[in-house]
Amino acid sequence: MGKKVGVWIDSERAYIISLFDDRHVMETVESNVETRVRYEGETKSYSGRGGSTVNPSKKKTKRRKHQMDTYLMSVVDKLGSAEGIYIFGPAECKLELQKCLIKRKDKPSVYMDKAERMTERQMVAKVRDYFNQ
Repeated sequence: MGKKVGVWIDSERAYIISLFDDRHVMETVESNVETRVRYEGETKSYSGRGGSTVNPSKKKTKRRKHQMDTYLMSVVDKLGSAEGIYIFGPAECKLELQKCLIKRKDKPSVYMDKAERMTERQMVAKVRDYFNQ
């Protein structure tokens, strides 16, 4: 198998661990995804504009989706020509990353697993263990 890469991902950041014979390289990709946007004067889930109320949830959802797509594409770009990709993390973000990888022309082998918050050493050990099986 060619290049082996592990990715720990959530909506705030992704750690990309590239494995070589006896060493590894770790890169971090920070996201700019806004978790909660508040407009000035907003007190409830809807906003008051003059004499009417407006529910800005569609606008917020579209902006968050666009930010998430940009973030995931930057992670995919960092993966390069990896043939084996091991994705793990706590949230739904890993499923979205898998969808982005399926759209690629070279169709890498993608493996997924659940994982909570980990230290960098734990991440590297988990990726090494997975690819050494």
